[in-house]
Amino acid sequence: MKKQITLWLAVIMLFGAITTFAQKPFAGTITFETTAEGTDDPNVAAQLAEMTQEVTIMGNNTKTVINQMGVGIINITNGDYKLATTIIDIPGYGKYYIEKEDADIKKSFETTKLDFNYTPESKEIAGYNCKKVIIKMTDLESDEEDSMVLWVTDDLLTGNDINFSTYPGLKGYPLRVEITRDVNGDELTIIQTATKVTPDKKVKASNFLRPSDSTPIKDAPDELKAMFGMTEGEE
Repeated sequence: MKKQITLWLAVIMLFGAITTFAQKPFAGTITFETTAEGTDDPNVAAQLAEMTQEVTIMGNNTKTVINQMGVGIINITNGDYKLATTIIDIPGYGKYYIEKEDADIKKSFETTKLDFNYTPESKEIAGYNCKKVIIKMTDLESDEEDSMVLWVTDDLLTGNDINFSTYPGLKGYPLRVEITRDVNGDELTIIQTATKVTPDKKVKASNFLRPSDSTPIKDAPDELKAMFGMTEGEE
């Protein structure tokens, strides 16, 4: 009888261990490509082809690295502490960062209402099942409306607060983003699509730290601030 009870407990413990492992938050990298629909301009295609984007994820943490035409942009978000940091790396100038805390992020959404329409339409992206979500964005000051399309997966097991600084309230993680804008009279749809998802157990919390050689944007040269259309009050 003792052996039977021990075996029974062992099976329960094993099942618990498997369940715990299966529910462990995703850690790894996602590679995205950027394309455009609605234009035949070869310059647009060439510029987008030069753009690279890779997102490292661990639970509620993300680190997005974008490179285009020699300029590097790093966006780091921490959903646990509600902190978002953007680092701009420009050759000849160095790295400068803008940091937003929870209060700043909430303030940026004060005049915008987000409505999520989770549709039954689905497709597979980078090996993951994704559902189509239409976001309607309403400017509460002007009543102007805009929309975008996301293809979101629940299968990555990311943290519940991973979208706090981009799409607060969104469930799941977007593996495809579609935004339509008027560009020089053409209705252009910019599309970012995940092409590869690579789980990586070696991702650590240190991957999401702000680079130690970066400087606050308020200390950037005036000509650099002007490049980004920043005024003194926007620092």
